[in-house]
Amino acid sequence: MRGEFYTFQKGSHFGRIAKFSYLLCLGVLSTGLGARAATAADSHCFAINVRLNGQPIEGPQSVTLKTKKTEDTVALEQKCFKVPDAIVESELIEVSFTVPGNRIHMTDVPPDFLNGMWDVDLADKKFGKEVTLPKHANVSEVCAVVVHSGGSDQGMAQPQCRTPLAAK
Repeated sequence: MRGEFYTFQKGSHFGRIAKFSYLLCLGVLSTGLGARAATAADSHCFAINVRLNGQPIEGPQSVTLKTKKTEDTVALEQKCFKVPDAIVESELIEVSFTVPGNRIHMTDVPPDFLNGMWDVDLADKKFGKEVTLPKHANVSEVCAVVVHSGGSDQGMAQPQCRTPLAAK
């Protein structure tokens, strides 16, 4: 069964302050990555930050991007995943990557999400109030994503996106 995206509830002014504080704490603003991801020189470039139960974890070192016509694995270069033009020209894209203990597989991602900064939140038991989940969704399988691109934020939650990896 394919997952669907669901939009977040509108954030409050406090939510924007908390989001800014989070980015500042991660050093994203000081490294210039947020500005870099949205520049014209890297028009098809995105970065991924991941949190599990509210705590930052190591992000992916590569992502697999798949369309109906092509599939490409892209390595992290200079804190950014550079997306091939053939991928961006597709209507919807599948994005897969691994983080410690989890495989993430998102379907039906619009190409404009592949330009900017992603904040991916994973939870074992519950998300914050700002995340709206579909009924009967298993929280431990949901990926909540906020994409920051060009001064606008888009958010969604996708069920059946997270699969635990077997411990070695």
